[in-house]
Amino acid sequence: MLAVCVAHVVLGLVLLPDSMFTKYPDSARLLSSGRMLPEQGADFSPLYLLLNVALSPGALRVAQSLAGALGLVAVYILGARLLSRAAGWVAAALVATTTSVLVYEATLEPDLLVMVLNLGALALLAHALPDFRTRWLVGAGLLLGLSGATRPTGLAILVLAGAWLAWRTRRSPPRARLTAVGALLVTGLVASWLPAQVIRATVGSHLGATMSAGAVLHMGNRPEGTGLGAQAPTLIKQYETQFRGADRPDHAHSLYRQFARAEAGADLSPAATERFWMRKTLNFALEEPGTFLGLQGRKLAFFLFGPEGHDISEVRDADDRLAGLPLVSAQALGLVGLAGLLVALARRRHVGLVVLYLGTSAALAVGFYVVSRYRVAALPAWALLAGALAVEGFEARRQPRALLALAFTLAACLTLPALFPFVRDVDRMLARTEAVGGQGRALSTALRAGNYDEATQAFVQLQAAHPFTALARALRGIPFESPAVAERSGALAVERLGTDSALDLYVAAELARRAGHCPQAIEAARLAEDAGYRGAFYDTSMDPALVRADCLLQQGDRAGALRAAEDSLERRGGTLDGLAFAVAAAEALPDDAGERRARWEARLFSLHDLASARQARGLARLRWGRYAGALEDADAVLAVIPDLAVTHHLRAAALAGLGRDAEALQAYTRALRTLPSFNFPTAPLERAVAARLAEAPDSPGVLALATEHHLRAGRLELARTLASRASAAAPRDAGLAALAQELAKARPAGVPVPAPPTPPQAQNAPSP
Repeated sequence: MLAVCVAHVVLGLVLLPDSMFTKYPDSARLLSSGRMLPEQGADFSPLYLLLNVALSPGALRVAQSLAGALGLVAVYILGARLLSRAAGWVAAALVATTTSVLVYEATLEPDLLVMVLNLGALALLAHALPDFRTRWLVGAGLLLGLSGATRPTGLAILVLAGAWLAWRTRRSPPRARLTAVGALLVTGLVASWLPAQVIRATVGSHLGATMSAGAVLHMGNRPEGTGLGAQAPTLIKQYETQFRGADRPDHAHSLYRQFARAEAGADLSPAATERFWMRKTLNFALEEPGTFLGLQGRKLAFFLFGPEGHDISEVRDADDRLAGLPLVSAQALGLVGLAGLLVALARRRHVGLVVLYLGTSAALAVGFYVVSRYRVAALPAWALLAGALAVEGFEARRQPRALLALAFTLAACLTLPALFPFVRDVDRMLARTEAVGGQGRALSTALRAGNYDEATQAFVQLQAAHPFTALARALRGIPFESPAVAERSGALAVERLGTDSALDLYVAAELARRAGHCPQAIEAARLAEDAGYRGAFYDTSMDPALVRADCLLQQGDRAGALRAAEDSLERRGGTLDGLAFAVAAAEALPDDAGERRARWEARLFSLHDLASARQARGLARLRWGRYAGALEDADAVLAVIPDLAVTHHLRAAALAGLGRDAEALQAYTRALRTLPSFNFPTAPLERAVAARLAEAPDSPGVLALATEHHLRAGRLELARTLASRASAAAPRDAGLAALAQELAKARPAGVPVPAPPTPPQAQNAPSP
């Protein structure tokens, strides 16, 4: 066992020697320097935060590998006590070579520690069989309590372990039974309580909001949910980019509280903000029960046999680096473990403790959301069941019928992902991403070098794999809105990645729509709908029906666009952009849909927070040409969240649509200055920028704004000319001089980009 542990530690440190993800080291520095706010103190795992205060990232990374080795010992003990020594050995070997375990040992998140603490506690409980001596129960309670201090969901396992212990000692004298259960539970609760009290005494954190339970529940239970990962409000994720940095690690928790207060009142306590999000989740369950239950079923399927769902970019990159090595995947381990579970239940093996742990892990994942970090704690249970299956197979090697039954069970489990369309869709998305592997790094490198041509080529491939790439990456200088770029991405998607799956058809439809080929887009979208495809990027729906709706609106079929939005809501009710589009459509067609509009609008604000609902409705109103309504929504959001950059851009687009160009450009400038890295659409501001440039062709401020605008639209030559003029008009402005020098060295994108419009009133003005 020592040799296995040493080999595991060496393997992990050789493959991934450095630590990944700095949220906890950054938060530890805030805590140590006295700069952590009381509300922030509740956003982090108490025990893991204290570990990051005590240890440097490098030391903690090594400590996690050593902890992982101890977890292997615990797996072996569990297997040996509950099944057989051989099953324990197989399980330990599987865990030692599982990619997710190696990756999360190098990730500074508490998930690996949760796994090891739970395993240690279960091993002590198994070792305590059958007489349950108090010292082993106290040890198990201590480890489960520390697991609860690392992530509060560990307390659920503590409670269920107490119930299991009470059942196993049901024939013991009442006093002995009470002593055994009390030793486990009291020790666990005290061990869980102490680290939180240390944090509370240091920063005054609010225990009622520990680790944002309400917010996490909400982001895992939204109408847009795919079943894998969290669907946080897009608006919160966009707002988070304005604050991202070492001084605000994982600032989304704070923003969730801010968005709750924007709707329910500024005096809302941290605990009350969590209850606010819980109510939103409850509203979803009550008002859209079919969609809600479908989401829970998808989450269970992803927990049992889904692919990896890494929610940290560094972890995804590390997983990609290990992809070619002969390591065990979490999905394969889960499928084999599921087969082992079925066989163990059929043979009535004593795996109750393992099943209890696995059931608790599944319930917590289904209740919140499924992601690889949360699934890692359950991997040892799957490994134990896989070990049991391997031993059963070895023992049945001379029994053809028994061996055939085992093989059939295993084969049936291995085919499960192919039987569930939503699992196939995620597998297909991962395959599409792998097919253009490395293009993300190529894009970033090319942008830093000012090579917009290479960057655009990389973006074309990334967009061919995933049409919402522009929402997740900074693309300043790349004409991401260009129909020509979308056409190139669409052609590449069809030729290189195919149209064999529902996801492929959806991507082809969305890119065809962006390229201006609506007949082809509508045809592909209908095929994707018939195949049942639905996805989401945060809460932005990847919905073929909404692709049809947009295309029909562009073609002037307004009634057809509304019917397509209704189709979307019938298939999955309550989605943010589906409801917003339907409301805007009903406003534009009052004679046809007045009553439905009131129902949709009520549901929009019941299921979604005020800021997200008004932002989505404002964007939908823009598409329907209802600029006054869009401006009303933007102003309402900014009244409660004044510095939200994307809403300032929404306001700018609405003002431009109303012809109030001077105000539009003021809002546009504020959006660009507030969030320079975001890919703001330039098309809604084209006419306003052109008109203002014609009115004040020598104004440094106007020239600077026009430079930034045309650079973002991909017109490098025009941006270069405007930057030179701006620098000449304001020679002492170091920023303009630097921008002019940067653009002088840059290389163009090499993609045709439409020229900016010339406003009628500027026909005789000097040409820019």
